[in-house]
Parts: sequence; structure tokens; C-alpha cells
Amino acid sequence: MKTLLCLVSLSFWFLPLAIDSLRLIAVGHRQSIEASVSYTTWFNQFNRTDLYKLRSHEPTLIVFGELTGLTSAFIGTRGQVARAQAGTVQNAFSLMAKAYEKQITSYLSEYPTISITNALELSLSDVMWRAFNQTFSSLARLLNATIVSATFGPRITRSTDPKDIELYGDPDLYPNQTEVYLPLTKEIYNTAHVYAPNGSLIASRDKYHLTPAEIELLQLTPGKLENNTVIKPNNMCIAICLDAFYLDVLSHLDSQNCTILIQPSFNDQMWAANLSSQSPIWVPVDWAHGPLALFEKTQNIQFSINPMVTGNLFSDMIVDGQSTINQRLLRGITALNKQDDLYIGLDPVDVQDISGFQTLTLAKWARDDPREKNLTKQERRQLLYQYALELAPDSKSKNENKYADTVIWADVIL
Repeated sequence: MKTLLCLVSLSFWFLPLAIDSLRLIAVGHRQSIEASVSYTTWFNQFNRTDLYKLRSHEPTLIVFGELTGLTSAFIGTRGQVARAQAGTVQNAFSLMAKAYEKQITSYLSEYPTISITNALELSLSDVMWRAFNQTFSSLARLLNATIVSATFGPRITRSTDPKDIELYGDPDLYPNQTEVYLPLTKEIYNTAHVYAPNGSLIASRDKYHLTPAEIELLQLTPGKLENNTVIKPNNMCIAICLDAFYLDVLSHLDSQNCTILIQPSFNDQMWAANLSSQSPIWVPVDWAHGPLALFEKTQNIQFSINPMVTGNLFSDMIVDGQSTINQRLLRGITALNKQDDLYIGLDPVDVQDISGFQTLTLAKWARDDPREKNLTKQERRQLLYQYALELAPDSKSKNENKYADTVIWADVIL
């Protein structure tokens, strides 16, 4: 994403001096519906001791995963029945529709062509944005860091009209609620938001390539690629999860001289498994062609930071992965990646066709890859897959939902 080196070098004489060093932190947060009892409990799950230990005198960028705000939909007494149910994610949202019936009716009247799903998502605007915005704005100030985190929702506006508060506000806050967050649009987006160290919201970027679940379950609207611009001062850019696998997004960001590619992710499938029963491709092998291979597909991106959410959600959603921070290698330099720098179930041969990257740090998975044992790769993968089955919902194993909950970091020079 950098242009001609000579032009970039000359430009440094005329532009304000950019930050020379930066601490990158990726939070592989294990989501929990139990944390959605209140705004306070939802905030507390992210107000982590390990983040305070990593506070630095250097400028710091902390990145959380994709759809981090998903569980905020179930906050409060209106989400209590949904939180307690043992069924599917879809059933949980159906129960939420009963709790938000008044608001849904209002939005269906205002936008007659929208679905019940989108009407519910519009109705959740106040509770979700209140929790998300307060949490990550506060954390940015407390940690003196730039924070990137992601959620879904419409464009938001703030109202102090008592009639709006009465209709769309949170009954748990009554009678002390003085403002309510309302949708500006009927479209619902998957969006990453950027908070400055002073807590102000400085940028938002939408996901362009949506997954089948985002289209069918959440009924999201894709963002516009042309609106995905680089964020100053350090030429950060955002490619939410699947977007980092697509050349059109990478080329668009690269052409803007992006230096740090931020890839918040939410991999809603087993990590230690094949892509599907019909596919022999190991999920981490497929993933290597995202945050690792992007350096081959671009010229200017120097670093990638890929935090991955983990954890079961209700009875049918598995979310798992290994967060990673990587850098571009200079041409002619051989990577020093060790086996411990590779995703579970991978050997160097699995990434031999992906050059130009160096893994700076990789999060642990829920159990170690038994590489030191005299096992074939297929035998290792089978052991890892069996453990993934134990992690899954309703496995009845002592390891159920004991996914890794990680924070990784690296200090880099820009």
C-alpha cells in the first residue's frame, strides 16, 4: 500500500512526524452470554487486568475481534429469558423479539419493507450501542490507547426527546435515562469502530464481503468498498475477517499506502477441523491464506493484526481461532518462523507457498499441538479434532467451552 519509495521518503520532510514505534495488542476474547446481565458486567469482561499490565509509554493499538458487540444484544431484563434458554442463537433472537415487540412494531410501521429480523436489530440500537460505545470509549481512556472493536447495527444518532426515550429507551434505566440511541438508517452493517486514546470515536469501517450467516441469520447489508479508507496517523486500514481474503479489498487498501492491516475476526466453526465434511482442507490451512498470505498480494502493508473471538454461544454456535500478529519480510530475507509460530495442525510445508511474512506472536489454542510426539500430521490433527469436539456446545465434557482466552502483543517500528 505504499507508493514509490522516493516519494514517500520526500513526503516525510513536509508532513507532521508520524509515530516511530507502536505496541500492537490483539485480544482473543472468549465471549460469554453470562456477561450480559447488565452494562456493568458487559464492561467488566473487557476491562482486563492483562491489558493494564501491557500499558506502555509507547503509543498503543488494541484490537478486539469481529462482532464483539454481539452479546450486548442480550443485556438487561429484556434479555433475561433469551440468556437463560438452552436452544439456538436463532431461538434466542426470537425470544428477544417478544421483549422488544413495541419497538419492532414502530420500526415496521416506519419501514414497511424491512424484515422482522432487521426490525429487531433496529430495536436493539439503544442497548447495543450504549454498551459498546461506553465500554470501548472508556477503555481507550483508561488504557491511553487507540482501540478497535466491532459490532453490528445501523448508523446511530442520539436523541434527548422524552417521547423517544419512553418508546425506545431501556426500562432498566428508568427514570434516569436522559438520552436514547436511535437508528439513522434501516440498513444493518457489520462495522469496526476506532476510538482514540481520549475516548472519542474517530473512524468506522464496514465489512464488504459477508458470510452466509451474516446474510441469512443477521440479514446484514454490505458496506461500500470505496468508503473503506486508510486511518491516520499511522495509515491503519481495516479488513474485517473475510475481507482480508479478497484481493479487491486488499488492493483497494494497498493503493492507499496502508501500513497496518487490522483484521478483527469471528470464525464461526471449529478451528481444529476440516472446512466441511466434503472438504479435506484443514481450517487453519485455509486461514493461513488470509492474515499470512496478504503480504504476497500487496506491496505496502507492513503489519497485520488478527484478533479472533472464541467461545460457544447457545447450543449451536461455535467460535474459535488463534489470534496472530505478523509483519512483512524484506525481499531476500528468509522467514525465521518456527513450528511454534504456526497454527495448530500445520507444519512448515503447509505454508511453503506463502512467503514474505514473519509471525511476531501467535496465541495459544485450547490445547497444545502434540508436535513433539512421534505422530504423523494426520494423527495430530485427529487428536486436535477430538479435543475440539469436547469444546463444542453440549459435549458434556469437562472441557466444554474451555476455549483459549488470550492477549498477545508485539512492539513494532513503523
